[in-house]
Amino acid sequence: MTASVSPTTAEELRGAGLRVTAARVALLEIVRDGDHLGVEAIAAGVRDRIGHISLQAVYDALHALTAAGLLRRIEPADSPARFERTPPGVCSST
Repeated sequence: MTASVSPTTAEELRGAGLRVTAARVALLEIVRDGDHLGVEAIAAGVRDRIGHISLQAVYDALHALTAAGLLRRIEPADSPARFERTPPGVCSST
């Protein structure tokens, strides 16, 4: 039996056809470690890890990662959108 090796965040990005950037790596790791985080919480976490990043850059990265199927956008009624990691092997329907 072989041990299962989880891909690194950079490998996940490359596998999804995305360029690896510090912001995308930090964002994916923040969402992975969080619990259905909103954009402001994600932005704050990314800033803690890499320094300044604009809110627009966070939105752009969230859009790219959601379109690539690495994240899922959750839209609870009367609440801001939240994000979670798409489990491995699950395709996003967005």
